[in-house]
Amino acid sequence: MGCMIIFVVLMVIGIGILCFLTGDMTAFFALVITLAIGFVLIGVLYHKFKPREKQVDTMNPLSPTLQWMNTAGSILLASNYSTDFRYLGGYGYRIQHEKRKRLQDALWKYWGIQGHESAVKEMRSLVTEGMRAQYRREMEALSQQYAGYSEEQLIEEARKGNPNANEDSYLPKMLMAYRRYGENALLGWDLGRCAYNIQWCYLAGYVNMQEMLDIGVEAGEKAQAFFQNWEEMMESYLLGGQFWQHEDKNDPKSMTAKRWKLYKQLWQGKKHCKISPYLSVPFDQPLSKEVITDEYGILPEYQKYYNHG
Repeated sequence: MGCMIIFVVLMVIGIGILCFLTGDMTAFFALVITLAIGFVLIGVLYHKFKPREKQVDTMNPLSPTLQWMNTAGSILLASNYSTDFRYLGGYGYRIQHEKRKRLQDALWKYWGIQGHESAVKEMRSLVTEGMRAQYRREMEALSQQYAGYSEEQLIEEARKGNPNANEDSYLPKMLMAYRRYGENALLGWDLGRCAYNIQWCYLAGYVNMQEMLDIGVEAGEKAQAFFQNWEEMMESYLLGGQFWQHEDKNDPKSMTAKRWKLYKQLWQGKKHCKISPYLSVPFDQPLSKEVITDEYGILPEYQKYYNHG
C-alpha cells in the first residue's frame, strides 16, 4: 500500500512538471482533484471494511487493567445504553449524583450491597464461590436423576416440556457443561461480574480504587489461568446467565437469547464503540494492582482531553 502511494505521488509530480512545461495546468488540476477524491474514498472504505483483526481501539484513556475489567463485563456494560467502554465502569467522570444513586440502588437490589463491608464481602465471594456453589448443588441432583443419559436423551427429556428444545435448552446445556467442566463451567459468569461490578462499588463510593484493583485483578488473573481466550470466558458468562434465569436459549424472548445476540454484536463492533472490545483488549493482557490513573480511571496522557468539573 505504501509503495503504491509513493508511485502515485511520483507520477503526479512527473505529470505536473510536464503540464507546467507545456503551459497547460488544467489536466494536472483535474488529475489532482480526482486522485484526492479517490484517496478519501479508499480511506473511508478501508476504515469500514478493514480486516477484523485491525478493528481495534487505540484511543482508550483507561489503563490496560481497567480496559480488561470492562471487557470482562462487556455484555452487562453493553446492555446498559447509558454506559461506554471508554469510561471506568461504563461511567467514569460522568458519574454524577443521580447516576451514583442509581448504581447504589442497583447494588442494593441485586447484591444486597449497601456499604464497604458488604461490597468487599460480595465481590470477594464471586472469586471464591459465586453462583458456582448453587450450580454445583443443582447439577449434582440432576446428575443423579439423569445418570447415564446421553445428550440426545437429555434433549428428548427437555422436549417433554418444550417441543422445540435442542442442545441449547436448559437441561442438556447445563448438565453437559457440568459434566465437562464441573462447577467451573460458570467461572466466567462469576469472575466477569466481579471484574465489572467492583467498579460500580467504587463509583458508588463503597470501596477505594486500590481495593477495586485488588479484587478486580484477582478475578482477572483467575479467569486468565482457566480460560484460553475471550470466547471461552464469554460463553461461560452467558451460560451463567442462562442458569440464573433457568431458561432456554432458543426462546427469543429470553434474557439468554437477547444476551447472545448482544454478544455477537459486540464481536462485530456494533454496540457503543464501533470496534470490538474483544479485539482491542488482549485476553492475556498483564493486569496490575498499581494505581496509575486519576480517580476516574483516566491515564495522565489523556487527562487534558477530559473535563472533570
